Amino acid sequence: MIIEYKLHPIPQGGMKVPDFVTDGGYWHNPDDFTLIGTVPDGAEYYVPDSVVTYTLAELQARQLAIHAKYPMKVKPEPDADYMTDEEVNQVVADWVATRE
Repeated sequence: MIIEYKLHPIPQGGMKVPDFVTDGGYWHNPDDFTLIGTVPDGAEYYVPDSVVTYTLAELQARQLAIHAKYPMKVKPEPDADYMTDEEVNQVVADWVATRE
């Protein structure tokens, strides 16, 4: 299951990925501090009911909206080209495909 989550504070200071997230830290949204991660389907442990879940199409829409404000680059280098909308959709689709 693809989810959107926020980091949780820890008593020593700093933050951590919530314990229910098995694979996280993807596609930070600077506007609301959310990240994308996964939780196994049918998890036998607590996952808050308030967690937002995404289908592939919904995740692609989320990423395109973020990309419109904060363009994604093809490579993390300062002078790299920006991705097209089609490239963003493909990156998301590839990411989802490797987690199914």
